[in-house]
Amino acid sequence: MGDLSEHYNHKDFICRCPECKGEYRVHMGLVGALEQIGGHFRKKVRVLSSYWCEAYYEKLNKPKRSFHTMGKAAHITIDGVSTQDLFKYCETVPELRGVGFYPRENWIHIDTRSGDPVRFVKEGSDYLPLTPEKRSKYGLA
Repeated sequence: MGDLSEHYNHKDFICRCPECKGEYRVHMGLVGALEQIGGHFRKKVRVLSSYWCEAYYEKLNKPKRSFHTMGKAAHITIDGVSTQDLFKYCETVPELRGVGFYPRENWIHIDTRSGDPVRFVKEGSDYLPLTPEKRSKYGLA
């Protein structure tokens, strides 16, 4: 039992850096989406990374703001479920406006941003739009 939902507690969303010592922030829509995904696959979604505190984010030296610093994003995987199948299902979850495929890292990025849906793939250090050609290349068609 979790303190945020049936399967998740605040420890699933804490920043993993040594500076903030477990600070966390989480959008409850993200928690609900994780419950929906886990229910679909009948397995708990493993949250690899979620909230990033300001100190950690500065160390990443990223060029723009991140939904991780707002508690609206997570990197996820499910043991025994292909990254492709996880990605395809995450695209069907209405709360998940951002879904990214990380083929090298073997995980999915999800977020609860507002606005139009965004789908992307990370190739090297680049985040590219998920075109039909890239969907085919990565088995996401």
